[in-house]
Amino acid sequence: MKKVMVVGASGVLGKLVCNELLRIFENQINLIVTDYKTERGNELANSLNSEVSFTFLDVNDEENIKQVIKNVDIVIVVLNQRNPHIQQACIQNKILCIDVTPFYDFVEKVMELNKMAEKNDVGSVIISGFFPGLSGLMIKKAVSNFQEVKEINVALLQSTNAKAGISGMIDMLHIIAHPVMFQNKVLSGFTKKRKMYFINHSKEQDVRLINHSEKMLIMEKLVPTSTNYWTSWNSNGFNKLISLLRKIGFLRYVHYFNKSLSKVVKHNPNANENVYLTVEVKGIIGNKERVKVLALSTSSDYHTTAMVTASLAKIAIEKEVKGIVCPFEITDLEELLSVINCSDVLIKEMEK
Repeated sequence: MKKVMVVGASGVLGKLVCNELLRIFENQINLIVTDYKTERGNELANSLNSEVSFTFLDVNDEENIKQVIKNVDIVIVVLNQRNPHIQQACIQNKILCIDVTPFYDFVEKVMELNKMAEKNDVGSVIISGFFPGLSGLMIKKAVSNFQEVKEINVALLQSTNAKAGISGMIDMLHIIAHPVMFQNKVLSGFTKKRKMYFINHSKEQDVRLINHSEKMLIMEKLVPTSTNYWTSWNSNGFNKLISLLRKIGFLRYVHYFNKSLSKVVKHNPNANENVYLTVEVKGIIGNKERVKVLALSTSSDYHTTAMVTASLAKIAIEKEVKGIVCPFEITDLEELLSVINCSDVLIKEMEK
Protein backbone atom coordinates (compact mmCIF):
# COMPACT_ATOMS: atom_id res chain seq x y z
CA MET A 1 0.00 0.00 0.00
CA LYS A 2 1.08 3.56 -0.68
CA LYS A 3 2.33 5.62 2.25
CA VAL A 4 0.73 9.07 2.26
CA MET A 5 1.81 11.85 4.64
CA VAL A 6 -0.36 14.92 5.29
CA VAL A 7 1.49 18.00 6.58
CA GLY A 8 -0.93 20.34 8.36
CA ALA A 9 -3.35 17.50 9.04
CA SER A 10 -4.79 18.98 12.25
CA GLY A 11 -6.28 22.06 10.58
CA VAL A 12 -9.81 22.30 9.22
CA LEU A 13 -8.67 21.56 5.67
CA GLY A 14 -6.11 18.97 6.78
CA LYS A 15 -8.74 16.83 8.50
CA LEU A 16 -10.96 16.96 5.42
CA VAL A 17 -8.02 15.97 3.21
CA CYS A 18 -7.28 12.97 5.46
CA ASN A 19 -10.88 11.75 5.22
CA GLU A 20 -10.96 12.23 1.45
CA LEU A 21 -7.68 10.37 0.98
CA LEU A 22 -9.11 7.40 2.85
CA ARG A 23 -12.30 7.54 0.75
CA ILE A 24 -10.71 8.05 -2.67
CA PHE A 25 -7.96 5.49 -2.10
CA GLU A 26 -10.61 3.16 -0.58
CA ASN A 27 -8.59 2.84 2.65
CA GLN A 28 -5.79 1.16 0.69
CA ILE A 29 -3.10 3.52 2.00
CA ASN A 30 -0.97 3.89 5.08
CA LEU A 31 -1.86 7.40 6.23
CA ILE A 32 0.60 9.43 8.31
CA VAL A 33 -0.50 12.71 9.89
CA THR A 34 1.97 15.30 11.13
CA ASP A 35 1.81 18.12 13.65
CA TYR A 36 4.20 20.15 15.79
CA LYS A 37 1.92 19.48 18.76
CA THR A 38 2.32 15.83 19.72
CA GLU A 39 -0.85 15.45 21.76
CA ARG A 40 -3.03 17.06 19.09
CA GLY A 41 -1.45 14.95 16.36
CA ASN A 42 -1.99 11.71 18.25
CA GLU A 43 -5.61 12.65 18.95
CA LEU A 44 -6.21 13.23 15.25
CA ALA A 45 -4.59 9.93 14.26
CA ASN A 46 -6.72 8.07 16.80
CA SER A 47 -9.91 9.81 15.64
CA LEU A 48 -9.68 8.65 12.03
CA ASN A 49 -11.47 5.44 11.12
CA SER A 50 -8.43 3.64 9.80
CA GLU A 51 -4.91 2.57 10.70
CA VAL A 52 -3.38 6.04 10.88
CA SER A 53 -0.07 6.96 12.49
CA PHE A 54 1.33 10.25 13.79
CA THR A 55 4.77 11.79 13.19
CA PHE A 56 6.12 14.99 14.74
CA LEU A 57 6.97 17.63 12.13
CA ASP A 58 7.83 21.31 12.55
CA VAL A 59 7.67 23.10 9.18
CA ASN A 60 9.86 25.90 10.60
CA ASP A 61 12.68 23.46 11.32
CA GLU A 62 14.49 22.56 8.09
CA GLU A 63 16.56 19.82 9.73
CA ASN A 64 13.45 18.22 11.20
CA ILE A 65 11.81 18.27 7.75
CA LYS A 66 14.83 16.51 6.21
CA GLN A 67 14.67 13.80 8.88
CA VAL A 68 10.91 13.22 8.59
CA ILE A 69 10.26 13.45 4.83
CA LYS A 70 11.57 10.00 3.92
CA ASN A 71 10.27 6.56 2.99
CA VAL A 72 6.80 7.65 1.88
CA ASP A 73 5.15 7.76 -1.56
CA ILE A 74 3.16 11.00 -1.36
CA VAL A 75 3.38 14.13 0.80
CA ILE A 76 0.39 16.51 0.82
CA VAL A 77 0.97 20.01 2.18
CA VAL A 78 -2.08 21.87 3.49
CA LEU A 79 -0.39 24.75 5.26
CA ASN A 80 1.69 27.76 4.20
CA GLN A 81 5.48 27.68 4.15
CA ARG A 82 7.81 30.65 3.79
CA ASN A 83 10.16 28.54 1.67
CA PRO A 84 9.53 25.20 -0.07
CA HIS A 85 11.63 23.08 2.28
CA ILE A 86 9.10 20.26 2.13
CA GLN A 87 9.20 20.26 -1.67
CA GLN A 88 13.00 20.17 -1.59
CA ALA A 89 13.01 17.20 0.77
CA CYS A 90 10.42 15.41 -1.38
CA ILE A 91 12.42 15.95 -4.57
CA GLN A 92 15.65 14.79 -2.94
CA ASN A 93 13.90 11.63 -1.76
CA LYS A 94 11.91 11.11 -5.00
CA ILE A 95 8.55 11.59 -3.28
CA LEU A 96 5.48 13.01 -5.04
CA CYS A 97 4.33 16.29 -3.40
CA ILE A 98 0.93 17.99 -3.63
CA ASP A 99 0.55 21.55 -2.25
CA VAL A 100 -2.61 23.66 -1.90
CA THR A 101 -0.85 27.00 -1.26
CA PRO A 102 -2.55 29.72 -3.38
CA PHE A 103 0.16 32.43 -3.34
CA TYR A 104 2.23 33.11 -6.46
CA ASP A 105 5.36 34.27 -4.61
CA PHE A 106 5.56 30.82 -3.03
CA VAL A 107 4.67 29.07 -6.29
CA GLU A 108 7.60 30.86 -7.96
CA LYS A 109 9.97 29.44 -5.35
CA VAL A 110 8.66 25.93 -5.99
CA MET A 111 8.97 26.36 -9.77
CA GLU A 112 12.68 27.10 -9.33
CA LEU A 113 13.02 23.44 -8.28
CA ASN A 114 11.73 22.16 -11.63
CA LYS A 115 15.09 21.08 -13.09
CA MET A 116 15.94 19.24 -9.91
CA ALA A 117 12.53 17.50 -9.93
CA GLU A 118 12.86 16.46 -13.58
CA LYS A 119 16.40 15.18 -12.99
CA ASN A 120 15.13 13.05 -10.09
CA ASP A 121 12.10 11.83 -12.10
CA VAL A 122 9.65 13.05 -9.48
CA GLY A 123 6.59 15.29 -9.58
CA SER A 124 5.42 18.20 -7.46
CA VAL A 125 1.90 19.56 -7.96
CA ILE A 126 1.23 23.21 -7.09
CA ILE A 127 -2.02 25.16 -6.42
CA SER A 128 -3.97 21.96 -5.80
CA GLY A 129 -7.45 22.81 -4.60
CA PHE A 130 -10.75 24.40 -5.54
CA PHE A 131 -9.87 28.04 -6.26
CA PRO A 132 -7.14 27.78 -7.53
CA GLY A 133 -6.88 24.25 -8.90
CA LEU A 134 -10.30 23.09 -10.04
CA SER A 135 -10.81 26.58 -11.50
CA GLY A 136 -7.83 26.04 -13.81
CA LEU A 137 -9.26 22.73 -15.02
CA MET A 138 -12.57 24.47 -15.72
CA ILE A 139 -10.72 27.07 -17.81
CA LYS A 140 -8.97 24.28 -19.75
CA LYS A 141 -12.37 22.71 -20.48
CA ALA A 142 -14.08 26.01 -21.33
CA VAL A 143 -11.47 27.15 -23.89
CA SER A 144 -11.09 23.75 -25.59
CA ASN A 145 -13.37 24.46 -28.61
CA PHE A 146 -12.20 28.00 -29.31
CA GLN A 147 -9.96 28.78 -32.30
CA GLU A 148 -9.12 32.09 -30.63
CA VAL A 149 -9.67 33.16 -27.03
CA LYS A 150 -10.07 36.89 -26.45
CA GLU A 151 -10.98 37.05 -22.76
CA ILE A 152 -11.46 34.77 -19.77
CA ASN A 153 -13.35 35.72 -16.62
CA VAL A 154 -13.36 33.44 -13.57
CA ALA A 155 -15.68 34.16 -10.64
CA LEU A 156 -16.17 32.58 -7.22
CA LEU A 157 -19.34 33.22 -5.22
CA GLN A 158 -18.46 32.36 -1.63
CA SER A 159 -20.59 31.55 1.39
CA THR A 160 -20.32 33.51 4.62
CA ASN A 161 -21.00 30.18 6.35
CA ALA A 162 -18.03 28.42 4.74
CA LYS A 163 -16.14 25.99 6.96
CA ALA A 164 -12.85 27.53 5.89
CA GLY A 165 -11.21 28.05 9.24
CA ILE A 166 -9.36 31.20 10.23
CA SER A 167 -6.27 30.44 8.13
CA GLY A 168 -8.43 30.01 5.02
CA MET A 169 -10.23 33.28 5.65
CA ILE A 170 -6.94 35.13 6.20
CA ASP A 171 -5.57 33.70 2.95
CA MET A 172 -8.58 35.01 1.02
CA LEU A 173 -8.43 38.43 2.69
CA HIS A 174 -4.73 38.69 1.80
CA ILE A 175 -5.61 37.96 -1.83
CA ILE A 176 -8.31 40.63 -1.76
CA ALA A 177 -5.93 43.20 -0.24
CA HIS A 178 -3.51 43.00 -3.19
CA PRO A 179 -3.74 45.55 -6.03
CA VAL A 180 -4.72 44.11 -9.42
CA MET A 181 -3.80 44.95 -13.02
CA PHE A 182 -6.82 45.54 -15.28
CA GLN A 183 -6.67 46.95 -18.82
CA ASN A 184 -3.16 48.32 -18.22
CA LYS A 185 -4.22 50.07 -15.01
CA VAL A 186 -3.41 49.18 -11.40
CA LEU A 187 -6.57 49.05 -9.29
CA SER A 188 -7.19 48.32 -5.64
CA GLY A 189 -8.38 44.78 -5.09
CA PHE A 190 -12.08 44.12 -4.54
CA THR A 191 -13.19 47.47 -5.99
CA LYS A 192 -14.12 47.02 -9.65
CA LYS A 193 -17.44 45.23 -10.14
CA ARG A 194 -19.14 43.20 -12.83
CA LYS A 195 -21.99 40.69 -12.98
CA MET A 196 -21.58 36.94 -13.54
CA TYR A 197 -23.92 33.99 -13.93
CA PHE A 198 -23.96 31.28 -11.25
CA ILE A 199 -25.88 28.00 -11.07
CA ASN A 200 -29.13 28.13 -9.06
CA HIS A 201 -29.37 31.92 -9.18
CA SER A 202 -32.26 33.59 -10.99
CA LYS A 203 -30.16 36.62 -11.93
CA GLU A 204 -26.51 37.47 -12.37
CA GLN A 205 -24.59 38.36 -9.21
CA ASP A 206 -22.17 41.21 -8.51
CA VAL A 207 -18.55 40.11 -8.14
CA ARG A 208 -15.39 42.15 -7.56
CA LEU A 209 -12.01 42.02 -9.26
CA ILE A 210 -9.11 40.41 -7.36
CA ASN A 211 -5.46 39.57 -7.96
CA HIS A 212 -5.22 35.77 -8.14
CA SER A 213 -2.11 33.60 -8.41
CA GLU A 214 -3.65 31.19 -10.89
CA LYS A 215 -4.00 34.00 -13.43
CA MET A 216 -0.25 34.13 -14.12
CA LEU A 217 -0.01 30.35 -14.47
CA ILE A 218 -2.98 30.21 -16.85
CA MET A 219 -1.49 32.94 -19.04
CA GLU A 220 2.00 31.40 -18.97
CA LYS A 221 1.09 27.74 -19.47
CA LEU A 222 -2.42 27.45 -20.94
CA VAL A 223 -3.92 30.49 -22.72
CA PRO A 224 -1.88 33.70 -23.23
CA THR A 225 -4.87 36.03 -23.20
CA SER A 226 -6.63 38.56 -20.98
CA THR A 227 -7.70 36.70 -17.83
CA ASN A 228 -9.53 38.18 -14.86
CA TYR A 229 -10.51 36.72 -11.49
CA TRP A 230 -13.50 37.92 -9.46
CA THR A 231 -15.16 37.05 -6.17
CA SER A 232 -17.82 38.09 -3.67
CA TRP A 233 -19.83 36.57 -0.84
CA ASN A 234 -23.51 35.68 -0.78
CA SER A 235 -24.26 38.70 1.43
CA ASN A 236 -24.23 42.30 0.22
CA GLY A 237 -23.67 43.50 3.77
CA PHE A 238 -20.60 41.28 4.16
CA ASN A 239 -19.21 42.44 0.80
CA LYS A 240 -19.58 46.07 1.89
CA LEU A 241 -17.84 45.30 5.19
CA ILE A 242 -14.88 43.66 3.41
CA SER A 243 -14.70 46.60 1.03
CA LEU A 244 -14.61 49.03 3.95
CA LEU A 245 -11.91 47.03 5.76
CA ARG A 246 -9.82 47.03 2.58
CA LYS A 247 -10.29 50.78 2.16
CA ILE A 248 -9.07 51.61 5.66
CA GLY A 249 -6.09 49.26 5.29
CA PHE A 250 -7.21 46.65 7.83
CA LEU A 251 -6.79 43.69 5.46
CA ARG A 252 -3.02 44.20 5.22
CA TYR A 253 -2.72 43.46 8.93
CA VAL A 254 -5.48 40.89 9.27
CA HIS A 255 -3.06 38.13 10.34
CA TYR A 256 -2.47 40.03 13.61
CA PHE A 257 -6.15 39.64 14.47
CA ASN A 258 -6.60 35.89 13.92
CA LYS A 259 -7.60 35.29 17.55
CA SER A 260 -10.27 37.99 17.32
CA LEU A 261 -11.53 36.56 14.02
CA SER A 262 -11.91 33.12 15.57
CA LYS A 263 -14.38 34.60 18.08
CA VAL A 264 -16.36 36.53 15.48
CA VAL A 265 -16.48 34.07 12.57
CA LYS A 266 -18.66 31.07 13.37
CA HIS A 267 -19.60 28.15 11.14
CA ASN A 268 -23.16 26.81 11.48
CA PRO A 269 -23.03 23.10 10.57
CA ASN A 270 -26.83 23.03 10.22
CA ALA A 271 -26.89 25.72 7.51
CA ASN A 272 -25.72 25.23 3.94
CA GLU A 273 -22.36 26.52 2.75
CA ASN A 274 -22.92 26.16 -0.99
CA VAL A 275 -20.30 27.79 -3.18
CA TYR A 276 -20.35 28.55 -6.91
CA LEU A 277 -17.61 28.86 -9.53
CA THR A 278 -18.08 30.16 -13.08
CA VAL A 279 -15.74 30.47 -16.06
CA GLU A 280 -16.81 32.73 -18.92
CA VAL A 281 -14.85 32.65 -22.20
CA LYS A 282 -15.14 35.09 -25.10
CA GLY A 283 -13.58 34.19 -28.43
CA ILE A 284 -13.96 32.73 -31.91
CA ILE A 285 -15.55 29.38 -32.79
CA GLY A 286 -16.17 28.57 -36.45
CA ASN A 287 -15.33 32.14 -37.48
CA LYS A 288 -18.05 33.51 -35.21
CA GLU A 289 -17.66 35.38 -31.94
CA ARG A 290 -19.05 33.33 -29.06
CA VAL A 291 -19.40 33.61 -25.30
CA LYS A 292 -19.42 30.29 -23.46
CA VAL A 293 -20.01 29.68 -19.77
CA LEU A 294 -18.96 26.72 -17.66
CA ALA A 295 -20.53 26.88 -14.21
CA LEU A 296 -20.09 24.69 -11.15
CA SER A 297 -21.84 24.41 -7.82
CA THR A 298 -20.71 22.42 -4.81
CA SER A 299 -21.78 22.04 -1.21
CA SER A 300 -18.55 23.27 0.41
CA ASP A 301 -15.43 25.23 -0.55
CA TYR A 302 -13.02 23.40 1.77
CA HIS A 303 -14.57 19.98 1.27
CA THR A 304 -14.19 20.41 -2.49
CA THR A 305 -10.57 21.52 -2.03
CA ALA A 306 -9.99 18.33 -0.04
CA MET A 307 -11.64 16.17 -2.70
CA VAL A 308 -9.62 17.80 -5.48
CA THR A 309 -6.36 17.46 -3.56
CA ALA A 310 -6.89 13.79 -2.71
CA SER A 311 -7.95 13.04 -6.30
CA LEU A 312 -4.93 14.81 -7.75
CA ALA A 313 -2.70 12.72 -5.49
CA LYS A 314 -4.22 9.55 -6.93
CA ILE A 315 -4.02 10.79 -10.52
CA ALA A 316 -0.44 12.07 -10.20
CA ILE A 317 0.92 8.90 -8.60
CA GLU A 318 -0.73 6.71 -11.24
CA LYS A 319 0.60 8.86 -14.10
CA GLU A 320 4.08 9.12 -12.57
CA VAL A 321 4.12 12.89 -13.01
CA LYS A 322 7.53 14.56 -13.43
CA GLY A 323 8.57 18.14 -12.68
CA ILE A 324 6.71 21.07 -11.10
CA VAL A 325 3.20 21.05 -12.56
CA CYS A 326 -0.23 22.66 -12.23
CA PRO A 327 -3.36 20.46 -12.07
CA PHE A 328 -4.39 21.46 -15.61
CA GLU A 329 -1.08 20.10 -16.92
CA ILE A 330 -1.67 16.55 -15.69
CA THR A 331 -5.40 15.92 -16.01
CA ASP A 332 -8.71 17.32 -17.26
CA LEU A 333 -12.03 18.20 -15.65
CA GLU A 334 -13.78 14.95 -16.66
CA GLU A 335 -11.06 12.72 -15.21
CA LEU A 336 -10.86 14.69 -11.98
CA LEU A 337 -14.63 14.66 -11.41
CA SER A 338 -14.68 10.92 -12.13
CA VAL A 339 -12.10 10.29 -9.41
CA ILE A 340 -13.86 12.68 -7.00
CA ASN A 341 -17.13 10.79 -7.58
CA CYS A 342 -19.35 13.14 -5.58
CA SER A 343 -22.93 14.02 -6.49
CA ASP A 344 -22.65 17.35 -4.66
CA VAL A 345 -20.48 18.73 -7.48
CA LEU A 346 -22.69 19.89 -10.38
CA ILE A 347 -21.54 21.25 -13.75
CA LYS A 348 -23.50 23.21 -16.34
CA GLU A 349 -22.39 24.45 -19.78
CA MET A 350 -24.20 27.19 -21.68
CA GLU A 351 -23.76 29.79 -24.39
CA LYS A 352 -24.71 33.43 -23.86
